[in-house]
Amino acid sequence: MSAEKLSVSLESETVERARRAAEREGIPLSRWLNKAARQAADLEEGRIALEEHFAAFGPPSLEAEAQAERVIEETGIGRPIPSGRAQANQAALSHLDRLDEETDT
Repeated sequence: MSAEKLSVSLESETVERARRAAEREGIPLSRWLNKAARQAADLEEGRIALEEHFAAFGPPSLEAEAQAERVIEETGIGRPIPSGRAQANQAALSHLDRLDEETDT
């Protein structure tokens, strides 16, 4: 994957928070910013895809919404994660990110 250098302006507080987050994950700030930008772009593209789907096919039925809510409840999506487990999950994801970066070079 190629990288493009660019100059951006960020609020000082944002920069400090990003630096701390990158440090906690053990990755360079540029890699952390790349990951954050990719996640934000993925969410935005997903939101647009949903809008387009609903425009073409209409909103989901009450039955479909209820089924989705059941699946979410059964899988535990959105439930708080205990701090120890959250830290272990974050460490594992950081490790995978580093492996991903190594394979890209």
